[in-house]
Amino acid sequence: MRPRPDFPHSQPLADVNLPPRAHYLDFIRGATVVLVVVYHVFFARNYVLGFGGLLPTNGPGFGDALTTFVYPWLMFSLFLVAGISARLSLNRRSNREFLGERTTKLLVPSTLGVLVFHSWTLGVLTTTSAPGLADAPLPTPVFALICVLGGQGPLWFAQLLFLYSALLVLFRRRSARTATVAKSEVALFRDSDEASLSSTFAWTLFFAAATLGVWGSAQILNAPVITVYRFGIYGFAFFLGYLVFHRPDVEAALVRTRWFWGVCALCFGVLYFRRFFGANYADGPVLRHWLTNVYAWTATLAILGFAKRYVDRPTRLSTFLARTSFGLYVFHMFFVYAATLLFARVCDLPEPLEIALVAAASFAGSYATYFAVRRVPGLRFLVLGLRRRDGQKIGETGKKSSFFGKI
Repeated sequence: MRPRPDFPHSQPLADVNLPPRAHYLDFIRGATVVLVVVYHVFFARNYVLGFGGLLPTNGPGFGDALTTFVYPWLMFSLFLVAGISARLSLNRRSNREFLGERTTKLLVPSTLGVLVFHSWTLGVLTTTSAPGLADAPLPTPVFALICVLGGQGPLWFAQLLFLYSALLVLFRRRSARTATVAKSEVALFRDSDEASLSSTFAWTLFFAAATLGVWGSAQILNAPVITVYRFGIYGFAFFLGYLVFHRPDVEAALVRTRWFWGVCALCFGVLYFRRFFGANYADGPVLRHWLTNVYAWTATLAILGFAKRYVDRPTRLSTFLARTSFGLYVFHMFFVYAATLLFARVCDLPEPLEIALVAAASFAGSYATYFAVRRVPGLRFLVLGLRRRDGQKIGETGKKSSFFGKI
């Protein structure tokens, strides 16, 4: 096996004892994507945001409570996990290989995939059904532009993730010192299975101090209209994951302190909920508030600690979630909106039953479309960023494809 291109004097990868696959990251990614689908099921009929809702509601209810409670940490934790995955990925491949994979798997689906597929499905559906647009006379070029923008859906995440990956490669050092650091990391994974109590205490202090960084990054680089493009805080999460959270002593510290962070997250979550329930939780002042960011940070630390302790092993569920997470993420918005409109207009059902049917239709439709599209070569590449060799299982050897690249 050839040496790593980044390491001019390094030994072949076959001779290096690399750390095993982090199965708990697979579980967090897959479970978070499932929760994103559930979030959008309620988002489609929300009251508190004032946008995105397809059905009129009389006031905030259970759905608004759920979306308000999970919104601060849902995507923040996903970006931090993506940063950890980037570090583990770069332990096994060169910068060029890493960026090439991210271009195929993130940039292509979030640009060309939107133009050839999502603008004609999700984009047309939202443009013709959204309140205020359905009956408005729009010129054809304006209609087409709105369809393209509406077709972006949740793929803003892939766009930001590609941007951070490109910046990571751009500023990553390519020198003998890099090889030394990487080899020391390999030794750390091999020799340090647990962190000492003093190390745990030091990392806990670091996490407490990092709260200021989370809050400070939330104040900068926020898009003025499309609030999901929060370049500051999501970039902070990604690079913090890359720099810090790949370390086994950090993982051990999080496992030891998982109940502490869990209690903190619960307390701050209750305070956040009491403060902002009924308000627009995606509004700038709410997103920049210290309570929102402390809650997001402590919840993410608790998620990492509990996942590392209890689900850091390969299972059929985690393997399936890892294999299909991107397909579910890419296609679910269309089926959520289509099922919401269909059941509301055709059936007169109790609201809980209707929501359950919308969720079931969204999962079933997304998975069916994913497995169908991946069988069409051209469409598979444009919409999913998959080549023929990528259509294999992951989660067994740690070297196969996933939404976040190879790990």
